[in-house]
Amino acid sequence: MRKSLRLMVAAATGAALFATGAVVAAAPAFAGSVEASGTGFTDLFIPPSGSDKIPFKVKVNSPYSAGFDKPGKVHVRFLKTDEAESAAHAGTAADIPTIPASPAPTPVPSLDVAASIPVSSSDKPGKWKYQVAWTENGVTAAPTWPTAWNEITVATATRVNSASVDPDPVVLKKGADVDVFANFKLEKYGDEKLTGVRFEHVSSGDYYSLNSGLEADDSYHGSASFDDQAPTGSWQLKVNVTRGSKSYSFVKGFSVNGPGSKAKAKSKITIAVSPAKVKKGKTVKIYGKVYRGTSKWGAWSKKILKLYFKKKGTKTWKFVGYVGANSTGKYSKTVKPKYDGYWRLQATGTSATNSSLSAYKLVDVR
Repeated sequence: MRKSLRLMVAAATGAALFATGAVVAAAPAFAGSVEASGTGFTDLFIPPSGSDKIPFKVKVNSPYSAGFDKPGKVHVRFLKTDEAESAAHAGTAADIPTIPASPAPTPVPSLDVAASIPVSSSDKPGKWKYQVAWTENGVTAAPTWPTAWNEITVATATRVNSASVDPDPVVLKKGADVDVFANFKLEKYGDEKLTGVRFEHVSSGDYYSLNSGLEADDSYHGSASFDDQAPTGSWQLKVNVTRGSKSYSFVKGFSVNGPGSKAKAKSKITIAVSPAKVKKGKTVKIYGKVYRGTSKWGAWSKKILKLYFKKKGTKTWKFVGYVGANSTGKYSKTVKPKYDGYWRLQATGTSATNSSLSAYKLVDVR
């Protein structure tokens, strides 16, 4: 059966520049004009989860009017795969910083402005288009857009598929080691590199490092020996991948039982959020279902789950509260998020059933 790893926090680092030659807006009554500048088409791909940005630079020629003290503004718009021009979305661009007018202004022939195009895991890869334009400071009318569009190619998201841990659960042996095997397939759509693989205990921080070499077909096979002192409970296979300037971690959970213990039933939690993007002060619904089972899955009736939140850009998960499942294992919780961040749930283990963690879901607060 084909299995996919759920995604951990996707941490983006660095910035990328892209361009497709010069595209100059129609000249208005003032001196400024813009053109796309730069090269280095990196990080042009769909993120595996959540939201991200495709950053670039816009070059502004003659950005200031007489006196060199009146900054203008760059505008960006873009089209996703197969979208009509009437559906253009707004990108982001910063105002050009003001140059002091005294003691003596210095003419500046051009400035670079940071801009970006937002991209989400739900977007389609393929041919995207973008345009840039310019307006003088204080101008509220819509900018004059170029007649032509620049085209960029946005690639498919990185995937880690067919992941398995064998055996699962792992049953430790007194005075002996137990070999635990990891297998998965790294689906490459760019310059992905496998930078680390390990088994790690969810709460204690203990881990076993595995080799990080891929087979010729980009499949992975590795193993580690668990001794009888390994902590029991929830573990996960963690796969670290880099692509361009960005880093991602994919995880798959499994369980470890103590020597002589009876095999417990497994558990799992599905999670969804609606909406994934929300204005500050508005509510979001977090919902899904909790399961337990041995040979086949069934609802974990009336299970009480723990809800956790991690602010984007931080490393600490904070307990938010409890969420109760109904008799069919379904749960829902309405929250009012204050910050961009990730949400997840935990089902604590019992004497008969192992604990589990849900995947992470990002909520973008605007």
